[in-house]
Amino acid sequence: MISVGDKIDAYCLKCKLELAHVVLFKVDGVVSRVKCKTCGAEHKYRGTLPAAKKPAAARVSGVNRAKKPAAAKGTVNDSPQQWDLRSRNMPKGTSIRDYSVQETYKVKDVINHPKFGVGFVEKVASDKSIYVLFNDSVKLMAMNVTS
Repeated sequence: MISVGDKIDAYCLKCKLELAHVVLFKVDGVVSRVKCKTCGAEHKYRGTLPAAKKPAAARVSGVNRAKKPAAAKGTVNDSPQQWDLRSRNMPKGTSIRDYSVQETYKVKDVINHPKFGVGFVEKVASDKSIYVLFNDSVKLMAMNVTS
């Protein structure tokens, strides 16, 4: 199973090739974002080939399709409430570090991610990954990764 910080082959839109990438983070156990080891671009994980469009013949117009019933969600996302509570109770003068995959973090560290904003390190998953509580969800993030 692929972990945060591991190398993975992925299609890079900038290079237009399938190249080696580093897994930056996973959401719900699925690789979500990677960094190209060739050009350094960070992007959504797209697999090994660019997505092919469906041929026009496969799409049928004018046909009523039965809608799939919405799947019942078993858990409620309480991340926004947890994040709000943590941010309100954060002691004044708490150091907020800018996030970098090269840095090492520990539980209770507060980070500032360029895309996700302020996050609270909840758990150290391994020597190369951490779980961070952001205002929308808990994300598995890379740390201690050298290029």
